[in-house]
Amino acid sequence: MIHNPVSATLEADLRVAISRHGLVLWLDADGIYTSFVDAQRAQPHRGYRVEAFRGSHLGLMLALEDAANGADKPPLVIHLPGFNEDAVRSTPLFELYAAGTRYRKSLDTLVTEAAAGHVRPQEIEDFLAQPGLSLAAADAWLTARLQGESGSPTAVLQAMRPAAALDQLLDEGAILGVTDRADGVAAWWSQLAAWCGLPPRWREVALPPDARHARDLAFGFASWVLCVEYVDDLKRAPVSEHLHEAAALPRPLREACRQLAEHLRERHPAFYRRTADETEALLADEVDHARAEDLGRIDTFRFEEDKVLLAAIEALQQQRWGEAATWAGDRGADGKRAASFWLREDPSRQSAWQLIAAAAALGEAIVQAGPQLGVSVHDPEPLSAAVAAYTRRGAAVDLAHRLLEQRRTALLYPQIPEFGALRARLDAVRRAWRVWADAWAVDFNRLCVARGFLPAAALQQRHLFDDVVKPLTLDPGTTAYFVVDAMRYEMAEELRQHFASSPDTVATLSARLAELPTVTEVGMNVLAPVARKGRLQPVFSPDNLSIEGFTTGEFRVRSPESRQRAMHDRVGGATCPWLPLDEVVSRDAGSLKRAVAQARLVVVHSQEIDSAGEKGVGTSVFDHVLQRLRAAWRLLRDAGVRRFVLTSDHGFLLLDDSARQAQNHGRTIDPQRRHVFSAAAADHHGEARVAMADLAYDAPSVHLMTPESTAVFEIGRRNLSFVHGGNALQERVIPVLTLTHKRPSGGSTTHYAVEASAAEGVAGMHCLEGRLNATADGSLGLAGPKELELALRVPEADGVQVEIVQVRGKARVGGGHFVATVGEGFEVFFRLTGSIDARVAVEVYHPSAAADVVPGITGERFQVAYVAAVAKERPEAAPPSPAAHTSWIEALEEAGHRLFFTHLSVHGTVTESEASELVGGPRAVRQLTNRLDDLVRKAPFRVRIESVAGVKRFVREGGE
Repeated sequence: MIHNPVSATLEADLRVAISRHGLVLWLDADGIYTSFVDAQRAQPHRGYRVEAFRGSHLGLMLALEDAANGADKPPLVIHLPGFNEDAVRSTPLFELYAAGTRYRKSLDTLVTEAAAGHVRPQEIEDFLAQPGLSLAAADAWLTARLQGESGSPTAVLQAMRPAAALDQLLDEGAILGVTDRADGVAAWWSQLAAWCGLPPRWREVALPPDARHARDLAFGFASWVLCVEYVDDLKRAPVSEHLHEAAALPRPLREACRQLAEHLRERHPAFYRRTADETEALLADEVDHARAEDLGRIDTFRFEEDKVLLAAIEALQQQRWGEAATWAGDRGADGKRAASFWLREDPSRQSAWQLIAAAAALGEAIVQAGPQLGVSVHDPEPLSAAVAAYTRRGAAVDLAHRLLEQRRTALLYPQIPEFGALRARLDAVRRAWRVWADAWAVDFNRLCVARGFLPAAALQQRHLFDDVVKPLTLDPGTTAYFVVDAMRYEMAEELRQHFASSPDTVATLSARLAELPTVTEVGMNVLAPVARKGRLQPVFSPDNLSIEGFTTGEFRVRSPESRQRAMHDRVGGATCPWLPLDEVVSRDAGSLKRAVAQARLVVVHSQEIDSAGEKGVGTSVFDHVLQRLRAAWRLLRDAGVRRFVLTSDHGFLLLDDSARQAQNHGRTIDPQRRHVFSAAAADHHGEARVAMADLAYDAPSVHLMTPESTAVFEIGRRNLSFVHGGNALQERVIPVLTLTHKRPSGGSTTHYAVEASAAEGVAGMHCLEGRLNATADGSLGLAGPKELELALRVPEADGVQVEIVQVRGKARVGGGHFVATVGEGFEVFFRLTGSIDARVAVEVYHPSAAADVVPGITGERFQVAYVAAVAKERPEAAPPSPAAHTSWIEALEEAGHRLFFTHLSVHGTVTESEASELVGGPRAVRQLTNRLDDLVRKAPFRVRIESVAGVKRFVREGGE
């Protein structure tokens, strides 16, 4: 038992104030703590010094001067009895008071804090109402209240922490013995009043009069705790009369209830869910009157989540982006905090909030960027100013737009709550982006028409190789040159932020304007050194409708081989390897080191972004490509490359193909989607025109025309959601990301392995559970990262795409991957779509090559949702693991089962008599039948049992 418990609480509180502030001035207007302070002064060696005013300002100032002269100046508290803020101003101590921190504690507050959790609130109020209250009297009263008969129910409960008592009730532990005694139930309710302020009235509302069972007691306890948390989080007074007493509880009890509610959510989620729903049913008037604006950040009850979700969707409709973003952030949808309980319980609800967060982020980005480009035609360098405006303000809008489209593809399914309303809001945000993008495109095109489409040489794409790449190759070692088809500026900014966090890395991102038209045949070839005296000599197709490449004077640059030759000629060196991104990420550092050993320049070529976009699956692939670029950087750096340049040939527009805007330009066979060549210098409404000669092309009498907005030319029905070729800033502003490393990358002895197995899916989603484990060579894994990126893939089947929807446990979603905590379990919810009807195993792997991770593959299989139009786009950051090639049949434990499934796989059917011979008799067939559901989970096909003419047989469905 603590001696003088109120004084002990005061000393602990004072220590906290001193440790935080160092110099504390204690204003004790009524002088009630003088005896306490004198006792403190009589006991030195407390880690802080105590001085006090005892009638003489001079005496106190001398004592403080002595304290200031010491070599070791400990924290200091100065007790000023009889003084308040006004009185101290007229004393010599005011300068010291102003330099320190005021400390003040009323005796009522102190007693309440010391007694909370031990004495019922009403008893505390009764004691504080007595006249002549003093610290000594408070110590004596609380000491007496804390003393109980040894072994009594009261003493047993007082010795426990509230969370432990609740755990024992739910586990039917030793605490049940308390309720068996005649005075046990009364002691229990009395202690609950002390712990959480539970009033008799709530017992009457929530429980039957004779409630004695452990679950009844636990419900009464927990339901009140949830009510207190709800009221404490509420921004108005509660409506329900059942909650009025909760609003009047002292702060220590409200805080204790909040901690208990969180304990229930973490330790007893099923009980919490039932208790919250049953308690909500008792608060019908509160539910009816609740508005989202009144509710706080914690969704104690399910109805809070429902009301706030509807309000957030309404906020999107009214373009109150900040409100929607705040609500989504409070529920963990922004990834900055843990998701609320109801979201963790329902992944589809979490999907809705992530879509709201993404839509609000786009809305806010549009507002921050402004409706217009904001560059005057009278600016001395208008194109430079336009590029600066886009990189500073506009690119953030396009990043938010891309992320929203990616989340929409992965998360917007009919199973999510409020599907129709949410889809309508997302459509509206799409339109808002289109209005913004059109306005900026029109401004930029009119600026170009007025002042010229060709920027200063420092911004021209044709000079990038000589200005940036070649100088890096003059230093010893190898430089890596990444030429990424259709990588937008905002994508490179995302990469830059990742690279900049790597030790000893200097990451610099600048921008240039791509050559016109912004197509691969132009931009990718111009990334090689093809300009002569600043001019370009294009090679037109026979019909003069497109450019195929450029002439350098010695040969034509129009293919990867000719680009490689032009680059190699310019930088020299023994070799100049040209490596597709796929090849880089499939090789280890040793193999890459040998490949680049004699090279001044190695070129990494990626077409995945453009290819996926053209096939209509870009939003499912973009994040995977960025992961693979990071993996390639990591592998090449480990191979000894210390200088990198990443750039692209052009950007792209991401449009809503269902609401496309097409404008006519002659025959549908003449234009491309975003540009057209013409021999006539004719201006058309809604178009911008430039003579190729004005772009420093050796192409007399050829003119280029593009829509001045984000519209496309009418060319007949094609995929028009991913387009480029025009003069919008999204298409023309290309990134130039330069990375230099001060020293080679360091290795780690830590290795990792992933465990993975199937779990029960929900809401049309598959689920797997896993764990990321660390192993190390004698270091217990302490040197490696504590979190790693993981992703999912199907290693044995082409044409299957994996869309990660949500995660639970110690993990968080990040684009096309998730981040897992080493040593902690996780659950991943995902969808499989593809052009095959099959059941497939799923592998969990590490996509960015930042560590040595052995993938984990599920022994069970998942059904692919057949979609005929799905393209075969399945990026990988490493070759499939050996486990992926192991026959699933060989993994079956029993030989008879292996024979049965081999026969079924080859022939499609197995009769009952055939099965008897394969597995070893009728009894083994019955056992096989009983286990069939579990066994089929490992097979790439489904199996049904049918009877034809009295003959039972097993029939394979789908798959091989």
